[in-house]
Amino acid sequence: HRLMPLVKLFGEQLIAAGGKCVATREALEGASAVGLYFSASWCPPCRGFTPQLVESFSKSLQTKGLKCVLISRDRDVESFSAYFSKMPWYALPYEDQARNSNLGARFGVQSIPNFTLVNPLGKTITTDARDEVVRDPRGDNFPWRPPLVRDLAAGHPGRINELPSIICLCEAVTSSQQGEIAAAMLTVASSYVPSRPEAEYG
Repeated sequence: HRLMPLVKLFGEQLIAAGGKCVATREALEGASAVGLYFSASWCPPCRGFTPQLVESFSKSLQTKGLKCVLISRDRDVESFSAYFSKMPWYALPYEDQARNSNLGARFGVQSIPNFTLVNPLGKTITTDARDEVVRDPRGDNFPWRPPLVRDLAAGHPGRINELPSIICLCEAVTSSQQGEIAAAMLTVASSYVPSRPEAEYG
């Protein structure tokens, strides 16, 4: 079954609204991408971002095929339940703390809120979806696949510490030469991705 990678990622069951258990396969069927929302009610930045994500999800992203799963970092089940009741998506069962911890480690979650997107095969699309929701709440560029070549001068280095990366320092050359260098780097990056169709990049 094509959703098996997601079942492996999240386990057999998720929690739906009202605390009802639902099969992961059924919950995530038809997803174009799945968002893992690492968050907690005790965290002020999370409380600030959650309403933005709920609005963006309800108005735009849900219709684009996004499904979301809360990965709670709350410290007790009552706090988890109260916080989750404000969200229109699914949650990892609170008691599955081992999986919760493994997911955080797998996606390099250092702080919350963190909103990571995976494709239906469970492969990372982006670990920076929180910033993308803030920048692009309507999801015009959803699912926010990171560009293969970035201009570091724009201030967003992507995952250069996590993935094979080439950095070319070329601020001393003309803009025309910079364009040629960027085109050459895109050729290299493009040849890397198709050779590993399930490769994670960004």
